Amino acid sequence: MVKRAITITVILFFSGFISYIAINGTNEIYGKNVVQNITYKLPEKWNAQISDKQFRLLELSLKDGGDFSVVLFANIQGTADQNIDRWINQFQVENSNIETIKDTLSSKHISTVELYGTYEVPNMANRNAPKELRYNYGLLGGVIEFGNSIYFVKAVGDNSLIKANKSNFNEFIYSIALK
Repeated sequence: MVKRAITITVILFFSGFISYIAINGTNEIYGKNVVQNITYKLPEKWNAQISDKQFRLLELSLKDGGDFSVVLFANIQGTADQNIDRWINQFQVENSNIETIKDTLSSKHISTVELYGTYEVPNMANRNAPKELRYNYGLLGGVIEFGNSIYFVKAVGDNSLIKANKSNFNEFIYSIALK
């Protein structure tokens, strides 16, 4: 009788668990968040805000503050290489200080760039305005390409914070998956 009760309890538990996964998926179990049609794993030391700005999905920052920001874009124009080149051109930097990597996984292609120098803050509202320069700045950029969709992730900030968050950045971009 006790064995039967244990067996029924185990069966009910697993049935409930399987039903939960069928309805909700595994994102919550694996600590993944959702924005529009993608999932991602947020690094422990980062905050994320869903953006209300055009083309931006998320705006991310450090929980403890600091001159460091990350933006996740979708549906902006251009290829991975065109956007990486545009990001590079926002910096005054020697080409020898630019590291780019291309990685092909089973379901996506990821291109990354890392560089340090003087950042020319883009002014989308007035392209003729004087350039705002930020010295000792760095950039981590990532482009995640799926079959028919592409996402762009750009982190800029103080050199030391960019270097300290490189592994978090890579963890973030590699965790992005289609829902």
